[in-house]
Amino acid sequence: MARLISVSIDCRNEEVRRTFEEMISRRLHYLIAKGQGTGAVDMLLLELDEFRPQHTFERVRQLLSTAPDLEIFLTASRMDSQLLLEAFRVGVKEFLPQPLTRQDVEPALARFEERFAGKSSSLELQSGKVIAVLGVRGGVGASTVAMNLAVSMQQARRHEPVALIDLDIHGGDLGLFLDAPASQGLTHLTKDISRLDETILRSTLVRHPSGLQFLASGCDAYDDFTFEPGSMMRVTSLLRSIHRHVFIDCGHVLNPSVKEVLDGADQVILVTTLSLPVIRRTKRLLELLSAARYPTAKIALVVNRYEKDQKDLVAETEGLLGMHMAGLIPNDYASASEAINHGKPLTVMASKTPIAQWYLRGVGQLIGEQAEGASASSKEETKGLSLLGRCFSTIGMDVRRKPSVAGR
Repeated sequence: MARLISVSIDCRNEEVRRTFEEMISRRLHYLIAKGQGTGAVDMLLLELDEFRPQHTFERVRQLLSTAPDLEIFLTASRMDSQLLLEAFRVGVKEFLPQPLTRQDVEPALARFEERFAGKSSSLELQSGKVIAVLGVRGGVGASTVAMNLAVSMQQARRHEPVALIDLDIHGGDLGLFLDAPASQGLTHLTKDISRLDETILRSTLVRHPSGLQFLASGCDAYDDFTFEPGSMMRVTSLLRSIHRHVFIDCGHVLNPSVKEVLDGADQVILVTTLSLPVIRRTKRLLELLSAARYPTAKIALVVNRYEKDQKDLVAETEGLLGMHMAGLIPNDYASASEAINHGKPLTVMASKTPIAQWYLRGVGQLIGEQAEGASASSKEETKGLSLLGRCFSTIGMDVRRKPSVAGR
């Protein structure tokens, strides 16, 4: 399913409500909205007023006039053929007789999901692109990369809205990197995810001078906070509907919310460095993504803090990982640190430096880049293993095997 399905229930019959909630809760990607509000929901289960059926039909007309994509399921203890025909004429999609049974509800939900998938596919053609940035471990600079990519994209395409989300719940610092005012951000939005709509989301976004729209995590490094399942799916779905590009700093921990983002992202950028411990973690992470059946084209591997004398190490690492590097970000620790300390992106603080120019020139190419599996070289295999290869052999990793990331 492309995104979270929000469901509202308006029934006087508590047994009907409980039964429907139970059946919905067993299906993935469904969220039951609290109360009886129908704003920003995809499906409404509505009980017919059997004494005043025309009153119910008039309400259906009003709802569909303001929310034409809303699907209405009608339920009643009894209904004659004439009333049923009128219900479908005013826009009701499904009728569920009471008492509710699995034999009636399951096929109705299956038909709804088929219609919903069709609408979602057409909307995705017009919606923005979600790019998740994930560090293979702490300290590789994933947040710096995410922030500078987002700002560079906004600078390159000034008339296309770009958003940046801080999903590092273990102490995200993007607000400091951007000198953005403190904001409750995600923690505030997800307290009642069923009521989240575009208006509430827009009111929470912080506008950066570059034009970038920023959404803070709202988490402190020592907060014991977790997002409800489906929360990030709902947030990213809304953000991509109003932004051309949505960048998400996922930190370096594969918690459930991060996995939810990775599943729904159009592209996953893995940030690594060329040190032995980090390369080892990179290989392990690629194996996990391969096991999760992520398509190869979805993954882009970027080396941060790259030095010009590391060309041979890059080539050897590509052979080890079975992937070409999608980007090599020049090492300029002094400029990067100064930009962070001043709360400014590199392209603003040090726009003429090689690292800033890399972001400005490379962001468009990187976002459209497809990671390809590196092919093995018979010449390399006949040589003795290098220091890097010997190190990986001692920890039980075969450096001569070239696995693809996924999508075999």
